Amino acid sequence: MTTPTMPNELPEGDLTVKFTGTELPLVVLDELAAANVPFNADERIRFEHGRDWWPLTIGWISKGVVPALAGVVVLPQTIQHVSDTLRIANAHGVAVTPQGGRSGVVGGAVPVTGGIALDLTAMDQVIAIDDESLTVTVQAGKFGPDLEEVLGARGLTVGHFPQSFDLATVGGWLACRGAGQLSNRYGKIEDIVRGLTVVLADGSVVHTGGRGPRQAVGPDLNQVFVGSEGTLGIIVEATLALHHKATFEMRAAYSFDTVAEGLDACRRIIQRGARPAVLRFYDVPESKRNFELERNALIVLDEGDQLLVEAN
Repeated sequence: MTTPTMPNELPEGDLTVKFTGTELPLVVLDELAAANVPFNADERIRFEHGRDWWPLTIGWISKGVVPALAGVVVLPQTIQHVSDTLRIANAHGVAVTPQGGRSGVVGGAVPVTGGIALDLTAMDQVIAIDDESLTVTVQAGKFGPDLEEVLGARGLTVGHFPQSFDLATVGGWLACRGAGQLSNRYGKIEDIVRGLTVVLADGSVVHTGGRGPRQAVGPDLNQVFVGSEGTLGIIVEATLALHHKATFEMRAAYSFDTVAEGLDACRRIIQRGARPAVLRFYDVPESKRNFELERNALIVLDEGDQLLVEAN
C-alpha cells in the first residue's frame, strides 16, 4: 500500500505549532474508543498529520515549526468508523479535517482549528470491477498508482493522471475536482465519476449517482460533492468509469513564431472535433526551461485504437 509522502522530514526534537487550534475535549477520545474507532493520539503522529504539500510550510518544517496540530488522528477502516467519528465530532462541536495523500499545495489538509485529523488512507480497497459496464467501485483512500496496478492487470485504466498522481488518493481526486495529464481523452474527474458514497456532518451516509449513464432520474448530486474539499461531506467510496488500456500511441511536436499562432492552432484543432489526449502549448520561456528550445512549442499526444488515433 502506498502511504502519504511529505516534501521533507520532520526534524527530531521539540516542535512548535504555527496555528494554534482549540483543545480537544477528552470525552471525544472516550467516545471514539467506545465506538471502536481506531485512532492515535501520539504527539509525533499528530505533528506528522499537521501538514501537507503547501510550499510555504516546507521552510517552516525545516525550522521545527509545524502548521497545525490536531487533537487526535483518526484512522478509519470502514464507513461505520467515519460515520461514528463525524457523529461524535458533531455532538461536541469539534472540527474534522479529512486527509488522504495530503498532496495539495494550498494547506487544505492542514487541521488549522485542531480537532480531528481524519486519515482515510486505510480505506484502500477495490470493492468491485464491472468488466461489462466498465466501472470500478473503490474506497477513497486508494492511491492512484495502486488503483492503476489493479486495473492494469485486467487491461483497464481510469485514465486519470494528475500531476500529483504518485501522491494522491481517489478521495483527493474527487474532493479537489482534479484534472489529469490525459483529460482531453478520458475526461476530468467530474466526467469520470459515476457514483459516490458520502458521510455527512451528522454521521449519516448518502449514496449519489450510480443508476445509469444519464441523469434523467434527477439532479446530478455527484457534482455537489465533487470539488467540495470535504466541506459538505466526506467521500468514502466512488464508482468511476473505466477504459480499455490503449494499445497504440502517437506523438508530435510543432513550433510557432508567436503565442497567438500557437493558440490559434490549438483552437482550430479542438473546433474541428479532434480530441488528442494531450494538447499542450508552451511559450518561449517554458519551452526553453523544458526543452531547451527558443520557440513556442505545441506538444501533441494521443492514444487508443490505432485507426482512431491516426485519424485524430
